[in-house]
Amino acid sequence: MAKKLIWDLPTRIFHWALAALICGSWYTVEVTGDMDTHMLIGQVILALVLFRIVWGFIGTRYARFSNFAYGPGQIVAYAKSLAGRGGEGYAGHNPLGGFAVFVMLALVLAQVTTGLFATDGDFYSGPLNDLISGRAGNQVTEFHELNFNVLLLVIVVHVAAAVYYLLFKRENLIAPMLTGFKDDPNGRLEPIVGSKLVVAGIALLAAAAAVFAVVTLL
Repeated sequence: MAKKLIWDLPTRIFHWALAALICGSWYTVEVTGDMDTHMLIGQVILALVLFRIVWGFIGTRYARFSNFAYGPGQIVAYAKSLAGRGGEGYAGHNPLGGFAVFVMLALVLAQVTTGLFATDGDFYSGPLNDLISGRAGNQVTEFHELNFNVLLLVIVVHVAAAVYYLLFKRENLIAPMLTGFKDDPNGRLEPIVGSKLVVAGIALLAAAAAVFAVVTLL
């Protein structure tokens, strides 16, 4: 069966690194209580999200937002077809998958941004907490905690969807995000030609520098 390169290496690294770091952020709060590491993880996630936003405009074909920015009508129509078996032949994200990407990026961005201002009032505070009032800090912290629960729910739905596609629709969405290659039995998918690693490296360094400047200079 023919395979086509669909997901570039930077997109794949971002996906799995983000998953690992979100697990780490939960672990450092709920298990170890290591807030210094928790805040460091949050800053790394912020750099990754900023990189992904930039990559959504300058990255490879299927990583670009324009490739999966479907309209509401397309999303609803696709949702109604989910009960059918078999894959739909999307090379990149399908309409629901694309919508999920935007939702998850927004939630993660909100999570790490509010984390910069959050505080427990006694033992720790984010690097930018001094820029806002105590009341605002408490409100931001409450939102930070609530938003994480919403993010967890979205992650559970995301994982469940991947399992559903694998077992019911017989479409493996996990392997391509690991290898970059997707099966193309009908020869209709247009592959990418490379991963634009130099461009990705520059974008990542710029994102990391931006986060460093924010947390150290403000």
